Amino acid sequence: MGYGGRRVGLPVTDLAVLSVEQRLAQLEQRLGIAAPLAVVPPITVGSLTNVPVPGSQIAAQWAQDVSALAVHKFTTTALLKAWAAPQGAWAVALDTGVLWRRAGGGWAQFTPWSASVAGNALNGVQSAVISTLQIPADPGLRVANISTCLQIDVFHDRTATLGLTAAGTEVAQAVIPRTLQLDPGSTMTRWNISLAAKVALAVNTVAQVTLSIVIAPTPGLGTYQTYAGLSRNRLDALVVPVSA
Repeated sequence: MGYGGRRVGLPVTDLAVLSVEQRLAQLEQRLGIAAPLAVVPPITVGSLTNVPVPGSQIAAQWAQDVSALAVHKFTTTALLKAWAAPQGAWAVALDTGVLWRRAGGGWAQFTPWSASVAGNALNGVQSAVISTLQIPADPGLRVANISTCLQIDVFHDRTATLGLTAAGTEVAQAVIPRTLQLDPGSTMTRWNISLAAKVALAVNTVAQVTLSIVIAPTPGLGTYQTYAGLSRNRLDALVVPVSA
């Protein structure tokens, strides 16, 4: 277009095919800016290939990529899990202080999970569950460190087998053998038993951990006795995330 017989700016046909950024770049160039700020090829930083050069414009896609890499804060765990983030995103729930990682199409708890339960006080039962706990399902790969400590009195003429299972598989066992009556004033012998195991957990699956006892031969009353309280009868689990 012209004014007073002089051409200024660009022809209309040229303007029609230029983007807003390209027009701004040409205007900046006319103003004497050596390196136009409006249109600058992005650079690569780490996993991002579209990082704006300092001083240039920020593209919407770059902002979304960075949002996926930031550790976001949510007031509740429910709000956090409602965010359909891309794989590998991080977030923390302020109501619990737990750190989560997006994995396997869901939110995986990255902060270690732990639990301790007291076992049952039992007396004279042949096969029974002494203690049990459930490890919640999680979409991430995890390993459970399981341990138990138990004080138990067993009739001297019986064999007791203690089995620690996780997700239906026995992972540790202890056998208390038949013994002679060492104390004429007592028919029981006291044992302190500790078991431990490290177990790989399946994803998206609840894992039940159980400590059970079986007595042989077929017993009568007073076969064995366990006691209540974490100091004498407990089952512990510590679950930590692992890399794929």
